[in-house]
Amino acid sequence: MAETDKKKSVFLRESSGLVREVSPWSSMMATFGLVTGGVPILIISWLWLAPGIDWPVSYLITLVPTLSMAFLFYVAGVSMPRSGGDYVFNSRAIHPAVGFINYFGLFIAFALSLGLYSYLGARWFAYLFSGLGMYYGSSSLLSLGSFFSGTVGSVMTGIAIVAISTVISFYTKALWKFILLSGALSLITTFIMFAFLTTIHPAQLASSLSSFTGIHGAYKEVITNAESNGLSFVPNPILSAFLGIPVIWYFYTWYNLPASWSGEMKSVKKNVLYSVIIAIVLIGAYYILFTQLNLDAFGERFLTSWGYISCNGVSDPVYSSLSSISTFTPFFALISTGNVAMYFVMFIALWLPNFYSNPPLIIALTRYMFAWSFDRIFPEWFANVNSRLHVPVNSTALVAVLGMIGVAMYAFVPFISIVDVTVIFEVSYAVFALSIALMPFLKRSLYEGSVPASIRRKVLGVPVVSWLGILTFGFLMYALAITWGNPILLPINTPTIASLAAIYTAGALIYVGSYLSTKKKGIEPQLIFKEIPPE
Repeated sequence: MAETDKKKSVFLRESSGLVREVSPWSSMMATFGLVTGGVPILIISWLWLAPGIDWPVSYLITLVPTLSMAFLFYVAGVSMPRSGGDYVFNSRAIHPAVGFINYFGLFIAFALSLGLYSYLGARWFAYLFSGLGMYYGSSSLLSLGSFFSGTVGSVMTGIAIVAISTVISFYTKALWKFILLSGALSLITTFIMFAFLTTIHPAQLASSLSSFTGIHGAYKEVITNAESNGLSFVPNPILSAFLGIPVIWYFYTWYNLPASWSGEMKSVKKNVLYSVIIAIVLIGAYYILFTQLNLDAFGERFLTSWGYISCNGVSDPVYSSLSSISTFTPFFALISTGNVAMYFVMFIALWLPNFYSNPPLIIALTRYMFAWSFDRIFPEWFANVNSRLHVPVNSTALVAVLGMIGVAMYAFVPFISIVDVTVIFEVSYAVFALSIALMPFLKRSLYEGSVPASIRRKVLGVPVVSWLGILTFGFLMYALAITWGNPILLPINTPTIASLAAIYTAGALIYVGSYLSTKKKGIEPQLIFKEIPPE
């Protein structure tokens, strides 16, 4: 009875009010969308960052430390299956200030990403209609493409995406069914796309590109122009495979998010396994196939040159005539084969994960705020749960507002567009890895009381999680060092440094303010973080 009274005084209430209704398959499909959404365009656009390397080998090399990091998030999810589970684990692993400030930064990065990817959501329709407009010679379709690529069209579409995603997020049962069905449709269309790509040969594109643009030898012109403007391919594709690590590591991120809704998972161990570990293996296979099949279909040197011209503003007559489709490869498939139906299938395969990933991102962001409220860092109203919907409505509404503000900021505030938050993902993952590595030594009793015995194995007297945590931390520091200052992957400028300082300072001030406020209420803050929040 005394223990119950203690929990009542420390935490807001005895129950979270949330319901365990998320299936393993729904979680796994959510991860697929969150990680891969928008990445296919980046893959083609950034081939030139490691031109000519053996991409499958590079994906496999990077998959090893990624799986190590994924295992650490798996440990967090199964050890403390609560809302904001990875934050809850991080805040109790070494010190609550470290956990909160680390995840506050990650929260801001994800919130900005919600605004950015919603704003860029219009680009998919710009590619779709511009491609069709050029193929059919239709001014109406070209105008529609121009609308979606313009500021007004992007803002309207972005706000609509946030609004639709928020409405879906209010109805969790329908939400997870929507994610499951969307994920299944994405995989089906992806399989069809992959099979279709195997039927295309670079010679087809070379021929059709010349006839379509009216430029003789257009295919070779693109390659020659890129190489004459500084593009050079590596001499040994396999030995140079490590050059792709910084790019591919970024492609793999966001797989921590399923741990944030682990408090609502059915069959937690199976669910976290599917949504974090197995999902990353599936995504690794997807990236390898997508990259290699596109290279085989359209030619590695051509696609690498096309991305180089696109990203570096190289003047090229072929690219200039088709610039509205950027690196949207379904258009190359369209002019190579004339198959309009497959053009739409490929569009769905690439666009749908980018769209259906928004609702689970909103869910993740609200669950972090929910957890902070339970830990008395954020006000109580962030943890208010609607008894009928079983959703923290206040947190969800706030995330929606943040998303819409983010859309407007990317459209009308030039400053925000040059701020890069990629560094936050690398730092946050590294801090988490180091925290879990030190937990068995700094918080031994909590470690032994929460982490399953099957995971608490030792090698040479040191816990396996400590070995993996230190090695993963080292890899992330290496990746950060070789990426730091890269103008494409990690541009470090004064606005970015100032923004990072402001974000982490704000997190520290919020934590200190909540600490003092909690003590004034007669509650010892340290007691909160010695326990796991109630279900």
